[in-house]
Amino acid sequence: MICWNDFEMNEAGRALGHDLHKLSLIAPHASWPAVVREGFDAAAHAGQRRQRADRFVAKWLQLRLSAWRRGRRVADDVTPALLRDIDVPRCPITRQPLTHGSLQDTDWSVDRLNNDAAYAASNLAVMSVKANRAKGALNFQQVYARSQQAADSDGLRPVEWLRLAVLMLGPAYATQAHAAPILPLCAPLPCRSVRLAPQQVQRLLTVNGARHADKNRLIRTLAQACNSEIARERLLFLGEAVHEGLKRITPSEECWDVWLQPAVLQALMRWHDALDPSTWARVAALSGQLSGARPETPRRLQAWCLPTRGYAPRLMTGWC
Repeated sequence: MICWNDFEMNEAGRALGHDLHKLSLIAPHASWPAVVREGFDAAAHAGQRRQRADRFVAKWLQLRLSAWRRGRRVADDVTPALLRDIDVPRCPITRQPLTHGSLQDTDWSVDRLNNDAAYAASNLAVMSVKANRAKGALNFQQVYARSQQAADSDGLRPVEWLRLAVLMLGPAYATQAHAAPILPLCAPLPCRSVRLAPQQVQRLLTVNGARHADKNRLIRTLAQACNSEIARERLLFLGEAVHEGLKRITPSEECWDVWLQPAVLQALMRWHDALDPSTWARVAALSGQLSGARPETPRRLQAWCLPTRGYAPRLMTGWC
């Protein structure tokens, strides 16, 4: 019979209670699970000095408590420092300024991009409560389908659903990148989330495409991975398409919107089609190096608890 790893869950609950006492001035709440209250009381009995939590520590504690109640795993790399790193001033989905503690739809929230994985550094993004609520328990395919509809749904416009799909793409295909579709990179990706090779290339072209010198330097570097003249010609054309497309960006748009221009995305697809799998693998490795990214490995993905869909691991026992 399968049962939850109660020891591990209880230890996590006690550690959470300890941190709630030590790292915040919050009073214990009757709704807290018994083991969380046990950890809180133990820290109080030990005379732990209390601290006032900033919003990153407060969000970290809130996230852990919510995850614990639902049996979700929170990886060790999820820390207040991580939340500070991935914090953004505007929601990447709605592009509205984020508020904090105002109890409005614009308040910041931290959510998993792959709902079938744990809370882990490479699976998290900051977004507004409005975007988080619309996303709910939807998976990537469901979110992307909404982006292809003509009408608004659940408070988001189709282009906002597309931005959300862009953020979810890497984590959704972390274990099968070869099967992922290529989407227009119309939103900035979280600094620590999984990024697929096409997204790395689009990001590099976006941030380097405005100035001729930067664009040309990047194209020369990427061309080193191309093994045919047609691939190099299409790469050069792609660089020019991004450069000209960025010139057409209006003050109400962001640079990422360049990929919503059909000619620019088409140029990317034509270059991609000119590359065989081994060449594309070299491009992927090179773009990762240029971006300072580190490859997502099976070992790192263990923290996602994918076999249990992000829930705390379970043990095989005789009786529970």
